[in-house]
Amino acid sequence: MRKKTLYIILLSLIIITGCTNPRYNPTPGQGSFETIFTDPDGYEETLERVLELIDAADNSIYLACYGLDLTDISEALINAHNNDIQVRVVCDNSSYSSDPSYCFRDMQNQGIEIAYDYDDNISHNKTIIIDSSIVWTGSTNFTYNGFFLNNNNVIIINSSEVAEAYIDDFSQMFSGYFHGNKTSNGIEEVTVADGYVEVLFGPQDNPASKIIERIEEAQSSIVFCIYAFTMEEIASALISAFQRGITVHGIFDEGTIHDSPTQYYNLVDAGVDVRIDPCPYAFHHKFMVIDKDGENPIVITGSGNWSYSGSYYNDENFLIIHSGTIAETYYEEFLRWWDITNFFAYSELQ
Repeated sequence: MRKKTLYIILLSLIIITGCTNPRYNPTPGQGSFETIFTDPDGYEETLERVLELIDAADNSIYLACYGLDLTDISEALINAHNNDIQVRVVCDNSSYSSDPSYCFRDMQNQGIEIAYDYDDNISHNKTIIIDSSIVWTGSTNFTYNGFFLNNNNVIIINSSEVAEAYIDDFSQMFSGYFHGNKTSNGIEEVTVADGYVEVLFGPQDNPASKIIERIEEAQSSIVFCIYAFTMEEIASALISAFQRGITVHGIFDEGTIHDSPTQYYNLVDAGVDVRIDPCPYAFHHKFMVIDKDGENPIVITGSGNWSYSGSYYNDENFLIIHSGTIAETYYEEFLRWWDITNFFAYSELQ
């Protein structure tokens, strides 16, 4: 109860201090990016945007998801299927068995092909690929919690090259090849926006090693927002960066810092300035911004938590985006919540 009261105060502070939801929405076209950050004052925008993209599809829609319980989305997919758009779905079987809205059942009953991952490891993507040219991805599950309660980010990329890589990964899963049975299909460099993007898929592309490489290459600053962070190797790389003079700041989800082996306390013990998100729902982000003001600003984002499961076992996707514009946008989202954490001590959140 006390935490919810604090959250009401937090929302008031957002309004009073003028903290707005950062957004980058360029002119559409090949190589363009669009970002969305879920927000207490603007959650409907996320749902409206995904429905707009689905409704505008001409040829194909491929959905790879961990969870889906928003009937607006499943009904839009059914409508697309009934209008001769090829609609295919890959999902984790646990999501199907716990689907309170019967989205998967309804889609399947209408003839949409669905491939289920029955493995003990999970299919954790949150991706839609439209017309082999648009990719929607990020940390946002297609659920009520994902769209309306949790803190999340979405990035929409208009790039046939990026879409091709995602389709390759999707096609393997749709054919029944999950996790370690997939072959590598990541791409090292595709020109987008004002820079380029690297695309990685887990587990076959060993995303943790790439994240660590980028941390080790940092020249001035690293900030991050993370839901589950249990991977010691990434924490060690951040601590090493801090010890060689890199400014490091991070925000953790309050609910996951009690999980073992959370890296929150290792970073605190090393002197790194990390804080706790005060919101009552999940701080579900999974992004890092490196050298925002440097010569090579980078954003790392995607579906995967910084955990051994997220790096070595689950089906995941990660983007390493080299773009000053995107780095600035994600940094603003970090700063929005970093400023709010100043108002709360950790002891107040228990």
